[in-house]
Amino acid sequence: MTKYVKLSVKQKPKIQKMKSITKQSLVLFSFVLSSVALLADHHKEVEIEQTKYIPGTWKRTWINTDGKAGAMTKVIRATKETNHFVETINGNRQLRFKVEQVVGNILKFQGIEGRTINKEPSSWNDWGKNNLSYLFQVDEFFWNEVFLNLENSTKRRFSRVITGDNGHSYQDLARRKLSILKPMIGIWEGSVDMIELQAYGVPAHKMKIKHPISFNKDESVIIWHWETDMLDAFGATSYDAHTGNIVTNYHTSTGAQMKAKLVSWNNNKFLWERHGNSPNGLIYEKCLVDLSNPDIFRHKIMDRTLNGLAQPDEPEILLNKIK
Repeated sequence: MTKYVKLSVKQKPKIQKMKSITKQSLVLFSFVLSSVALLADHHKEVEIEQTKYIPGTWKRTWINTDGKAGAMTKVIRATKETNHFVETINGNRQLRFKVEQVVGNILKFQGIEGRTINKEPSSWNDWGKNNLSYLFQVDEFFWNEVFLNLENSTKRRFSRVITGDNGHSYQDLARRKLSILKPMIGIWEGSVDMIELQAYGVPAHKMKIKHPISFNKDESVIIWHWETDMLDAFGATSYDAHTGNIVTNYHTSTGAQMKAKLVSWNNNKFLWERHGNSPNGLIYEKCLVDLSNPDIFRHKIMDRTLNGLAQPDEPEILLNKIK
């Protein structure tokens, strides 16, 4: 015969209390799990933008102190871990490494493990700890690295071996580099009471200026014209992938052939260093183009010399954007 136990009134609160404790425990456990998941997500490594340029084949050549040619080729592939890679050097050495961001586009190469290959039989040795580290910069075409200090003796440059990879074209690189000059694009006009410009063979006069500036169709080159009644200058601006500089070459109708390099820029202010030849001799100058006001093209020449002799300061030129 089954016996039924009747709970007394005193026993019911104990059961209710146990249920409350169990519920609280479940809530606490759920909170702990959520916190762990949140913490893990917080520490999840963020992919560094510049690492997209790392995979590929890179090569450098040099002449050693014995006068003999040297070469190094490294093939790099990404691993499943974010910002982690494996490089194979000259087919006989491998390094596992991770990349850390230092400042701007400067990255740190941090070795993790390394191994070498056995020639007989042709097989890889076991991985061993590796702590090689250095700073580097990488883009579509070049891998620049530096050891010890910033002197040229510790710098090394690798060039990408192009293998039909459309993701790394000069046009993409040039378009990205020249994008900082977009505020210059347009048609600019103005006038100025110009002094005699002996360096450019121009007499003093009231100079009326029209200055159209435009991109080519894929925005890898900027073409411009400095048009006045006594001087025409035709120029092209592009990215020099070998030196990493934005450069300009221009010729004038008065016989000057000039080269320029962008040496500094900030807040739509661009400082160019220019040098070249003219019928009157060697020209050197700096040119500031200030577009901090998007509708005003401010043009200022500084430190001009002709055959090493300082030249009078020409007046500042202000052009208005008409298109």
